[in-house]
Order: sequence, then structure tokens, then C-alpha cells
Amino acid sequence: MTDRRIRRTKKNVYTALASLLFEKDIRNITVKELCEKADINKSTFYLHFLDIYDCKEKWQSEIYEEILSSVHDLSLEEIVNSPTAYIDSIVTYFNENIEFYRKLMRSALAAEFSYNLKDKLRQRIIASNALETERNRREISMVAFVMGGLIDACIINLTAFDADDIGEALQFVGESIIDLLKERKLA
Repeated sequence: MTDRRIRRTKKNVYTALASLLFEKDIRNITVKELCEKADINKSTFYLHFLDIYDCKEKWQSEIYEEILSSVHDLSLEEIVNSPTAYIDSIVTYFNENIEFYRKLMRSALAAEFSYNLKDKLRQRIIASNALETERNRREISMVAFVMGGLIDACIINLTAFDADDIGEALQFVGESIIDLLKERKLA
């Protein structure tokens, strides 16, 4: 378990980094500026991070892991048989963190974030189901499409986000695609 002080320091650094990244490109952010905003000294920063880019990578990894852990097990069988559970968990996660994601999606990080999150999701589906990329291409593609579309729908609709409405729409789309999977015996 990480020391409480370390968690608090990293949280302060990540909050400061996010604030700066919402305003400007990472190439224009200095360690000194980040440390001032996070209210830490440079030596503390360098205890945890190699540089600004390492800090950004670790911050994003924590965000991706938080999102992916909100959907728990990414079993193909569970996704096919209970798509509502996945839809509800993703929609709930974004709804609970709406202000942060609204800022993120208005920043220069939006495209990178969306792409990386969907890639992490695809990797997690492959690993969780011990799928082989070549042999299970259809299964991977269809489930990644549904889950990636779910994430896009949440992100795109953040400005006028209504969890119930988006949940119903996504459930309909997800179930339609899953029905198609079952008909073609891909699931």
C-alpha cells in the first residue's frame, strides 16, 4: 500500500498537471511551473517522476485504469449476456466524474485520450479472455466496437449528459449488435 503522503502528493501533482494541460501544450509546461502549482519542491517531483512526460504518462495510466476498473471483468460471455451491466457502469463512471471529463474533452488532450482509452480497453478484452489476435479477430473487433462506441457516446455527450437517456440508447445499440453476434454465432 502506498503511503498516504505519497498518494496525496501525486494527487496534487496530477491535479496541477491537468489544470495546466487544459490550458496549454505539454511542451510549454515546465517542472518548476508544475511544482509551484502543486505546491511541492522539485526534488519531491523528481522522487516520483523522470520529467513532465513521465508524469503525464503515469497520470493518464491511472485514469485509464480507473475507468477500466469501473467495468470490472471484461468477459466476452458477460458482455454478451449482460450488456446492461457494462453500459450502466461506464455511464455511471462518466456521470460521477463529469466536470473533469468536460474539461478534458475541451482540451488538446481529447483525441489522444479517447484513442488510448479504447486501445487499453481492447488490450484488456484480449487479456481478460485469453484471446488470440489472429484467431479471434471478429470477437475482439465486435466487442471493442461496442465498448469503444459506449465510451465515445459518453464522451461526446458530456455537454448535455443524461445518464438514463444515454444508457437506454446505448443499451439498444449494444443489444442489437450482440443479437447480430449471436445470429452469426460469433459469440
